[in-house]
Amino acid sequence: MSELTLPVLLRRAASEFPLLGISYVQENCSVLFQSYPELLMEANSVSIGLFSLGMKSGDKAIIATENNRETITLLWGCFLAGIVPTILQSAASFTDHNPSATKLINVFKQLGSPYIFTSKSAISNLLEFEGRVIAYSAIPRLEGELFFEPELDDLAFIQFSSGSTGEPKGIMLTHRNIALNIEGIIEGIELKPTDNGGNWMPLYHDMGLIGYHLTPIMAPCNQFHIHTIDFIKNPALWLEMMSRYKITVSGCPNFGQELIIRYMKRRPDGHFWDLSSVKAILNGAEPISVKVLNDFNRVLKSYGFHEEAMMAVYGMAEATLAVSFSPLMEHSVVTSFDNEKLDKDFVAVKVGITRSGKHIRSIVSVGKPVKHVLIKIVDSEGNTVDDCKIGHVLVMGNSVTRGYYLNPQQTEKLFAGEWLRTGDMGFIFEGNLYISGRYKDIIFVNGKNYFANDLEVLACNLEEFNFGKIIIGGITDYKTGKEKVLVFAAAIPEAKAQEVLEKLRTLMRKDLGIPVDELIIIKSNEIPKTSSGKIQRYKVIQSYQQGGFLNSVFR
Repeated sequence: MSELTLPVLLRRAASEFPLLGISYVQENCSVLFQSYPELLMEANSVSIGLFSLGMKSGDKAIIATENNRETITLLWGCFLAGIVPTILQSAASFTDHNPSATKLINVFKQLGSPYIFTSKSAISNLLEFEGRVIAYSAIPRLEGELFFEPELDDLAFIQFSSGSTGEPKGIMLTHRNIALNIEGIIEGIELKPTDNGGNWMPLYHDMGLIGYHLTPIMAPCNQFHIHTIDFIKNPALWLEMMSRYKITVSGCPNFGQELIIRYMKRRPDGHFWDLSSVKAILNGAEPISVKVLNDFNRVLKSYGFHEEAMMAVYGMAEATLAVSFSPLMEHSVVTSFDNEKLDKDFVAVKVGITRSGKHIRSIVSVGKPVKHVLIKIVDSEGNTVDDCKIGHVLVMGNSVTRGYYLNPQQTEKLFAGEWLRTGDMGFIFEGNLYISGRYKDIIFVNGKNYFANDLEVLACNLEEFNFGKIIIGGITDYKTGKEKVLVFAAAIPEAKAQEVLEKLRTLMRKDLGIPVDELIIIKSNEIPKTSSGKIQRYKVIQSYQQGGFLNSVFR
């Protein structure tokens, strides 16, 4: 089944499971339903319309609509015509502070000025692309049937990276890459036609597109989609959808769980949801917070949510999506390790819960490789290390990209022979993969290495700091040649900043023996994040180094 191209997969779903399809969830939780046969018919009409515009197989296209149904129908119109699409966030405006607009311009140039397909309501925002931008409703709908049949190793889709550590790059994915990775996902969550998938992640992110749209088509099973902005405005909509439509599989990384936790603290009394049907909430896309995971499980327990359904996973767009999964319907494996051994010796040594909290670090296992994926851990020279040794995480398999579109230099940096460099540091312990942090987010202080995420988690032990509202980074002071530890934080009144800084310094000295040089107060909207919620630390640090935030620095 895995050796099938995307057009064949849709035709198979439409033919063999005509009653299944896509439910587009509205703000009141009602749905607009599009069966797989309807999707095939509508996408086929769109594909012929694309050819009537002068497009041909192999051309590139940008999909940047404001409507999930438009996005999905356009996507399949491209697949059926052999046109290679990429999906981007629709840009509401073009200003210096609009990341989606900057990314759209960047990708437009990289792809050689392709057509941009958007919603009618967004056309006025894209006037600078005049002649290359077309509203979804303006695409001719023509009858007939295309018979384009791609090869398995043909380029199917370009997923532009979120840019958590640099500018976005076009990840090339073939039909084979996608099909094999989806096969691993289906096996890992035991997806069946009786399952219902639920999603609030954006379709321009690999987790939303491949995990919760393409995977249910290959399974096949029903899928339900909430607009991301509707979830952010009303997190209860996701809970209501899961309860009303008996969702069995969904996903929610840290930042989404935080929204749910905050909502539940202020929820109206007497509201009830039945979450007992959920067998998997895939938790990945960013470092997994043990505290957030536990709080999420606690607040939803009374609504029938099973803790075993919380499924820690690891993946990346360069591997199509999935790299490793924890076992289905088993409790999350959270292991405590000796903090000193991790930081100083790069060795994972398990400690008992009786040890003092300041000497331990708890990390969530992300399980074992999914089907068709291999993982190894190597040192800085590329030598495979023993279990329990921290090193660079490399992956290999037929679901791994062949590289970045028209970017041979970055493609060369991406690979070590046949192995893909993930950029993450981690280790194998008792057969499971543990991710300890991003290589580029390591802070070197007093002869030791610290991962920014770990320091941020520690800081959140103080009530003044909230997870996702704090960034810790290190820079070299060019006057002294020493490393400076910087803390950027939102939601802290400037009147209390000096007091908060001293509390943080006490905490960091007591637990880790490291100094904190500066506290910089920033606004919440000045914390740049990727579409999956990953903090783009490098952007804030770059702004600081270029003279930003000078009026809000406390020493």
